[in-house]
Amino acid sequence: MSIRLASALVSTFVAALLLVPLRSVSSQGSSGAVTVRVTDSAGVNLYAATVRLVGTPFNGATEQSGAFRFSGVPAGSYLVRVTALGYSAESSRVVVDGGRTTTVAAALHPAALLLSPVAINAQRMGETKRAALNHQQAAANIVTVLSGDEIRALPNANAAEAAGRIPGVAIERDEGEGKFIQIRGTEPRLSNVTINGSHVPGTERGDRIPKLDDVPADVLSAIEVSKTLTADMDADAIGGSVNLVTKTPEGRPRGYLSGQFGHITLLDHTTMQGGLAYGGRSEDGRLGYLLGGSIDRFNRVINDVEPAWAVDGTGRSYPVEWSERDYAYYRSRFGFGGDLDYRFANGSSAYLKGLWSLFKNYGTRYVFDVASSGDSAAAGSTGFGTGVSPTREVQQRRPKEQLWGMTAGVSQPLGRASLDYSLNFAGTRQSVVNYRSNPFNYNPTPLTIRYDGSNPEMPVYQYLNAAQRDSAGNPVNYTLADYTLNDGLTTGSDIGGAVNLLLPYTWGTEPAGVKVGVRLRDEAKHFTSRRQKFSATGVLPLTQVLGSFSDPSYYSSLSNAFEPFGSVPDNASTTSWEDAHPADFSNQTDTVGDQLASFSGSERILAAYVMNDVDLGRAHLNLGLRVEQTHSSYTGHVAATPTDTAGNPSGPTTVTVVPGSQNYVDVFPSAQLRYSVGENTNFRFAVTRAIARPNYSDLAPSLSGNIGTIYQHDYNNLSSGNPNLKPQHAWNVDLMFEHFLPSVGVISGGVFYKRITDFILTRTFVYNGPYTPFQGYNGTEPQNGLNGHLLGFEVNWAEHLTFLPGVLAGFGFDANYTRVSSKVQIDSTGRQAQLLRQAPDLANIALTYARGALSGEVAWTYNGANIAAYGDGTPTAGGDNYFYAHSQIDASLIFSVTPAAQLQLQALNLNNAVFGFFNGTPDHAFNIQREYYGRTFYVGMKYGF
Repeated sequence: MSIRLASALVSTFVAALLLVPLRSVSSQGSSGAVTVRVTDSAGVNLYAATVRLVGTPFNGATEQSGAFRFSGVPAGSYLVRVTALGYSAESSRVVVDGGRTTTVAAALHPAALLLSPVAINAQRMGETKRAALNHQQAAANIVTVLSGDEIRALPNANAAEAAGRIPGVAIERDEGEGKFIQIRGTEPRLSNVTINGSHVPGTERGDRIPKLDDVPADVLSAIEVSKTLTADMDADAIGGSVNLVTKTPEGRPRGYLSGQFGHITLLDHTTMQGGLAYGGRSEDGRLGYLLGGSIDRFNRVINDVEPAWAVDGTGRSYPVEWSERDYAYYRSRFGFGGDLDYRFANGSSAYLKGLWSLFKNYGTRYVFDVASSGDSAAAGSTGFGTGVSPTREVQQRRPKEQLWGMTAGVSQPLGRASLDYSLNFAGTRQSVVNYRSNPFNYNPTPLTIRYDGSNPEMPVYQYLNAAQRDSAGNPVNYTLADYTLNDGLTTGSDIGGAVNLLLPYTWGTEPAGVKVGVRLRDEAKHFTSRRQKFSATGVLPLTQVLGSFSDPSYYSSLSNAFEPFGSVPDNASTTSWEDAHPADFSNQTDTVGDQLASFSGSERILAAYVMNDVDLGRAHLNLGLRVEQTHSSYTGHVAATPTDTAGNPSGPTTVTVVPGSQNYVDVFPSAQLRYSVGENTNFRFAVTRAIARPNYSDLAPSLSGNIGTIYQHDYNNLSSGNPNLKPQHAWNVDLMFEHFLPSVGVISGGVFYKRITDFILTRTFVYNGPYTPFQGYNGTEPQNGLNGHLLGFEVNWAEHLTFLPGVLAGFGFDANYTRVSSKVQIDSTGRQAQLLRQAPDLANIALTYARGALSGEVAWTYNGANIAAYGDGTPTAGGDNYFYAHSQIDASLIFSVTPAAQLQLQALNLNNAVFGFFNGTPDHAFNIQREYYGRTFYVGMKYGF
């Protein structure tokens, strides 16, 4: 479909929908406008409060400013009624004069026994659970909002860990922290992430999704997860759209200062965090300003063991490697957010807002690896591994990541209509410098080990005798084999803008509005690889660079499963020796491989939409049509090696730049119905369509992998791009019930269905050239498969038990559960499996308490085991690769010492939950990675001023 055709289609629908309101506008004669400003009893603006002109079709919900404007109100006298969860309703009389704007101020007071007073004089800025629920209740689409108060009620270090508390959302963890999220059983790449509504590009290599562990939770005022899309939203969100909302200045200038110190039980390490925010509005309320920041340092240690398995001709799985690993991380995370805005007397406003974050994911990894080259047992789960030459390694990790998003905009009334336009700039950057690995190999005659794989969760190995054990543990028997440097740079940027026009009208006696708009997104992605390898020709014995790191309690609960960790190299001493002795190394760098792995990509999306909202009695109907024209381009590389008639290389390998592009147009209709059976009860039904475009690294003709015999049969090593990939599309059907409780709670439940076409799967292949060094290697590439589907339901119940007597009235609970089932055909044999990263069961249960100066929470979160990569589907070590199920308990206790100061006690991972992966099936799990992090306890203060 051409751009011209797309433009014609949009014009036709705009004209058709505009003709309806033009014919339907009531004859009103003289009319005016009413602006209602709503605050609480402390003067803080209330977000998402419901405003009605009693006896008329005019109603709406206040914005972040606490205001809502009615246009086209016939001259006369009206009763204004304002309601909000947890507050007593307020009513007042207003007289509307033709051609003028009348302003009404409403101050709501907490309903008796429903809301505890806010004891700390800190910056709240619409961050309450009440504001979040009011926003959900008034939204045209299905959306769940996690308020700033809820984000900070538990030790959520980053945005991913906070979002994982939301119904239907699962956390993907890595190295002890949340990293990505899955929405309603869809993997992260099927979702969209925005900052204040503007798209953010992906962080890692070719990904489209930014890493949410880059964003400190303390700089956010809310996290909104839209599970259905309206036409004015980006369509690339099959799973859903995650909006990170920055803080907005409200009320008089004020702020807070916070600090925490934590102790980690694993090897007695420490962590610390601090936050600051200050801002507010001028005396006349027109100028608003806010600046906030957060910094944390996490000195975490990780105990990790990573066995490897082989499968013989009879289907028997047996262990062939034990990689014992200790990670000593010293992570630092910085975040800053700000807002500057001005509200003009005529109802116009201008703003500049956004956030910036920096994540230094630094650490040192120590490895003791025991691998066998052969198996002398023909059957059974026990046997002998031969050719064992252990390795002791130190690795320095230095990835540094940045994420930012800025939006500037103007909103202004145009008579009865309103116009807004904005510009946005967002980006990510991941740089890896001097990511260095230093393996020391065992030199004496290879050893033989006795293994027992009868427990696939923790296969055991032992040396044959004490002499072999002593030899393997003696550092004098190890010398430096080589060292590798992995440097790389990934950058992503997104520059865009939008113009939206809202035209209110009445359908008979009911209020309605048509919204039209255009949006441009211009995104670019670049990845440059620079990997170097130097083989040692000189001799550096391990004894010369021994490190002081030790972990006598390594995997203490499983100490009999394998041999002691033992001595490890010191990173600083080893790298200093390598840098000082360049003549003792041979350069084995694969420069061609670096060129093949590097790529560039860009994508320009031009979108236009028309959306009609209308109230029909108790029903609110949202109909929309969005058209997106996509132009994507990319630059990759291919290598060719000339050969003679026998197939042997006859000349140097040459690399050629390969450009490519794709152009396509997509149409995204949407229909959403909200039916109110009472003031606080809704039924919702939605049918929407969405898209997921291929990752840049998947689309560009890139080739990435390590060269070496040990990598040849590892499918996870070699990966190839596929320029023929098509985007995925999905039809989504949602049905939801929600009842909002006056005690600031909600009971909701719903079902959802997604049918996905042209599903992108990662499939295996054997590389056949033209790049000779990879000839015969096993690898993977993305391919479009057949259709898939997903069906699930979610339930949620959050309530404060204010009806209980005395101190018991402070108790409450917040519980949600999601069940998801999915199927997709993944190969030519007709085999069907769950969608990648589709956790079948998600749950959060929290017991809460809030009364007077004391508040607290104990929360449990659970994500079921889910497939990370497809294998052969058998219940052997060659089966599918799964994330382990994750079950974690966190807690928090907060005491208001004075009206301005809080004492905070928090606990993270009280049950020392495991993270890792296994191969096989959930009933036959062969462990390939199991990590433990210990428990973390915090004490902190927060002071409001």
